[in-house]
Amino acid sequence: MPNPLTHILVMIILVELFREYFYKGKFPRYYILIAAIAAVIPDLDYFIYYFLYYQGFSLYEVHRTFLSSIFLPLIFLIIGLVIMKFDFNLKYMKKHQMKLSVILFIFAAGSFIHILLDGIFWGIVMPFYPFSSWEFGLNLVDSFPESMRTTAGHILDMLLLFFWLFWMEFKLKISDYF
Repeated sequence: MPNPLTHILVMIILVELFREYFYKGKFPRYYILIAAIAAVIPDLDYFIYYFLYYQGFSLYEVHRTFLSSIFLPLIFLIIGLVIMKFDFNLKYMKKHQMKLSVILFIFAAGSFIHILLDGIFWGIVMPFYPFSSWEFGLNLVDSFPESMRTTAGHILDMLLLFFWLFWMEFKLKISDYF
């Protein structure tokens, strides 16, 4: 499994790139914070496991099951589409508004990207659980020599963090704020 930081950084970078190159309207930066939260939603099954452990469930029976299936992003997407019709706005700090539908779309994208990262880099996912136990996983980390497998995630996190910091400095001129 990628480190939570990997999921968060990948989602932040993708939202920043989307915001910069594809979305020409107003896209507040606090949606990026929401994207960081959305990136770790599928790993909430660890908390579920701690409650189900006392009922005799193993981690394998809980982790990467429903919250790591394609149905979680679909649920967020469908609810977002329904709510978009009513266009709910959530106000915070008097002058800022967040659209609930956009938050749900970000949750859908974050959970989907999380599932993809898990399936591509670390282990397997069951994308159609509970309707199918078919598993998908390229497990690319296992292609590294065994001595490098434990550090592969840390190296990936380091590279992503450097990319994001350089992006913040050279594209967004973050040092102008200090």
